Amino acid sequence: MPSFDEIKDSVICKLVNTENNQDILKDRPNEQMEDISATFAMLVGEREGERLTLPITNEMMIDMGVDIETLKETAQNNMANQDYSFKSMREVLLDSMFPDGVPENDPMVDMLLPPEDPNMAMYVLSNNGNIYGAAEIMNQKAMDEIAEKLGGDFVVLPSSVHETIILPLNEDMDCNTLDSMIQEINAGVLDEKDKLSDHAFQYDSENHELVRMDKMQERKQEKEVEKSEKSVEAKAEIKAEKGQKSLMDRISSKKEEVAKKEATKPQPSKKRDVALS
Repeated sequence: MPSFDEIKDSVICKLVNTENNQDILKDRPNEQMEDISATFAMLVGEREGERLTLPITNEMMIDMGVDIETLKETAQNNMANQDYSFKSMREVLLDSMFPDGVPENDPMVDMLLPPEDPNMAMYVLSNNGNIYGAAEIMNQKAMDEIAEKLGGDFVVLPSSVHETIILPLNEDMDCNTLDSMIQEINAGVLDEKDKLSDHAFQYDSENHELVRMDKMQERKQEKEVEKSEKSVEAKAEIKAEKGQKSLMDRISSKKEEVAKKEATKPQPSKKRDVALS
């Protein structure tokens, strides 16, 4: 068995659906994120349309003297040092329609696939080989660059283990509708082995983390409630301070009034004791 230092540059990450892969997950180090599990492998060889990999098992991990966190960090560092594929859906479709290159100045191209509205654009994120490319959602560098390109948070639709669909976040998006769409595609179109997740995710560009979209909305609602409660508390404190100040003002005013009355009250004449002789 080679040492970890000898193979660390070849460590990659693969994302799979947790429920559909219980048998293999028992013997392999993995990290779960909702209904997705990240597994690890060594990239042995690569050629067009194919990737030869060797899964890293629990036994191999122990023999190399590393843990899951080390495997994850190593795979993420390797991804950050490699190119990733981030294309608009239109670009992806054009590439599939014209594998030898898109004809220049051909009006048929725009007729078949009109230019996209930037506000309605869809993107596809994968690796350059488009094989187990959904793992790029664990590529922190890629996710932050996409957030910068799209101007903030964005939605991730886990279309398969090979790629994800990226949508600019729209406040009108409904996570339940997106979840239903994903589940329908998973059930009717996608091969079971390629299924990744039944849920939409949202990338939180402020905290640099990927969160299931419905939980992200719950988190937002909790923050709004917390903000509202703090606002109520602040108003109550201000009101209490004003009340206290008003009370002190009344007490002070009363003291001044009493003092003035005392000052203007006639003083009794002083009697002198006369000694009788």
